[in-house]
Amino acid sequence: MSQPSSKRRVGLSFFYVSDAGWSLLSSIVTVATFVGAVGGIFWAVFEYRESQETERTKYTLTLIETWETQGYRQAYGELREFYTAFIETVPPADRKTADASRHARDNLLQSFNRRIAQEPARQEQVREVVYFFNRLGLCVNASLCSKETTAVFFNDTVQSFLDVYGPYIESNKETFPGRGATLVDLSQELNPAGRD
Repeated sequence: MSQPSSKRRVGLSFFYVSDAGWSLLSSIVTVATFVGAVGGIFWAVFEYRESQETERTKYTLTLIETWETQGYRQAYGELREFYTAFIETVPPADRKTADASRHARDNLLQSFNRRIAQEPARQEQVREVVYFFNRLGLCVNASLCSKETTAVFFNDTVQSFLDVYGPYIESNKETFPGRGATLVDLSQELNPAGRD
């Protein structure tokens, strides 16, 4: 029997693949592993962000339920009716002027402010709505609530409330929770370009 040769053939390696071939294969496996690891990291970050947004949306929906079931929406609706009733007492010519002139609108809202000042029940309703919107604004600013979901449900409501009650809130800001600043911040956050 012949003895195995202790000499190795030059240029051949395991499974008849050259050292250069194994080196290339090793490099490909290393790159694929690296790409897989980076892809896995990106996927994990994506999933984490999605779960955070889901949690923010759930908390926002909880606040929407609070708005609808704990009297805030009712207070807002009654305030809207109060303003509508006030506007109906204004002569049509004055309403038309207020629509065309910022100064006339400001005068109309000042007259409305005096009406609110005579009705403690309305003052309390404004306070309740400001409180809720401040809470919602803090939630959005702290990224605990979904800005997108909040905008869908509340943007028009916040904007119209500020349009009508903003002057009253500003003139009495010392008596409001957060001095009304959080409400203004919420308005700007939901509609950064301003209302059309």
